[in-house]
Amino acid sequence: MNPVNDHLPPSSEEDELVARQAILGRQDEIIGYELFARNENSGPLEDPFLCSARVLIKTFSVFSPKNLLGGKPAFINFNNSQFDEKSLALFPPRQVIPEFTITEAPSREFLGQLLQLQKLGFRLALDRFEAKPWHVALLKIVDFVKIDCFSNNPEQWEQWVKLIKSYKLPQQPAIIATRVETVELARRCFEAGVDYSQGFYYMQPEIIKGKPLTSNQHTIFNLLNLLLEENPVSDIEEAFRRDPGLSYQLLRYLNSAGMTRGKEVDSIRQALILLGREPLQRWLTLLLFASRGTQKSPILIMAATRAKFAELLREKSPLLSKEPMVLNRSFLIGMLSLLDVYLQQPMLALLNELKIPEEMRQALLYKAGEDGALLGLMDAVEHGDLDTVKQMGPQWGLSLAEITAASLEAMNWAANLK
Repeated sequence: MNPVNDHLPPSSEEDELVARQAILGRQDEIIGYELFARNENSGPLEDPFLCSARVLIKTFSVFSPKNLLGGKPAFINFNNSQFDEKSLALFPPRQVIPEFTITEAPSREFLGQLLQLQKLGFRLALDRFEAKPWHVALLKIVDFVKIDCFSNNPEQWEQWVKLIKSYKLPQQPAIIATRVETVELARRCFEAGVDYSQGFYYMQPEIIKGKPLTSNQHTIFNLLNLLLEENPVSDIEEAFRRDPGLSYQLLRYLNSAGMTRGKEVDSIRQALILLGREPLQRWLTLLLFASRGTQKSPILIMAATRAKFAELLREKSPLLSKEPMVLNRSFLIGMLSLLDVYLQQPMLALLNELKIPEEMRQALLYKAGEDGALLGLMDAVEHGDLDTVKQMGPQWGLSLAEITAASLEAMNWAANLK
């Protein structure tokens, strides 16, 4: 049974694309997600309050917070002219952080509503801080301040960061830089004193020339090549034998994942025969993105989400092949699509070392073919680009509701990776 689809409402003209964007700390740890919806008819701005209300309803009543958030809080935008604190109070205060875009001096009634939310345990965020008098006055009651670092020049927003930090407040609000699209801008934000960053900068790799792969990564690349070239089991077994740590990880995975059919696996050959080539490819590809330290890498979560999303789109489409080999190819392409970001090396150089078939190579380098087009669709979903999603979905016989369901199921799957 599908845990996401079982709780989906029937498709309707009010179908929405629900998207999320990670908010990251200095060490790329995820501290929360901003959730937003794009309505098929009205788009994101026609009724901001209803848009935010629908996100809350979908997150907590239709889907599952675990699917979308993985235990992290959700930042959801409101403004001071369209807001109802009694409705917001229906949702758990530790999982929802309302962020307010305030374009005019707030009324006394609105300030009272904010204070009431605080009493209920909500943390508050002020979006699009621009040092307006009412923005400055709100610093003493908000927990987070968001600054748009794309629309404003660096000298301007750096001055705002200094201004916020200059106030002696009982509780200093954390500063979140938003619309951070490059590694260079992310670095500048943190150097200026920003606490957290939000944007797609981790999707734009900073290429460090000549940065070597680790010995473990070389071993995984070699094993993937052996599998892709359909070498005999004895060659794959020998490659595992050269890396005792990797062999131990494989055996531990099989014995702990309930895949041993009641019999403990105690040899690499037995593990390889039991698991099979295509599942082993998946496992090794996931291993390339293994978390560093105690924090799960946001790139692992994003890459795994893409991999599962690509596979699910194929499964749902009445027009795309569902052969196991093709499903596995789409999964691997989704996973490998962020390999250059994670390893901080040019994709071309990585693909020259990883000897994948030409069809996969063209998809990853140029978004060519069916799998390349699926990557383009996933890009649009991640950015909340509803127009592109609506344009691309029908060519595979996929409705917006089906695409959203696949996206949510993929998020859930990636969030639960151990």
